[in-house]
Amino acid sequence: MEYIGPAIIIGSAFFGIVSIIKAFSSHFLRKKMLDRNNLDPSVVQAMRLGENRQAALKWGLVVLFGGLGLILLSVLPYQTNSPLPFGIEAVMISIGFLLYYFIERKHSSGDNGAV
Repeated sequence: MEYIGPAIIIGSAFFGIVSIIKAFSSHFLRKKMLDRNNLDPSVVQAMRLGENRQAALKWGLVVLFGGLGLILLSVLPYQTNSPLPFGIEAVMISIGFLLYYFIERKHSSGDNGAV
């Protein structure tokens, strides 16, 4: 587990860079849309909501499965320089994202039938 520090630093730096790029691109896209002045109310409402519709569910599932991965690591025996902890954490977090994907897909397919 002595290699977890650099992994956390690299992951945090990647997340920070992606967040900054996303914020700038969203800002420029919204500015371009507002400059055209032909927005209907549904587009304005969608711009306000953004992608935060089920963000709490997504990050809740990711943190839940990440925590389950850490609990699983505390139970399993492994050597200190083994890649097993990274693999287990990656798999558990991926399961959280996949579960969110299937829930969101089921939710969005239900919306299409109601419209």
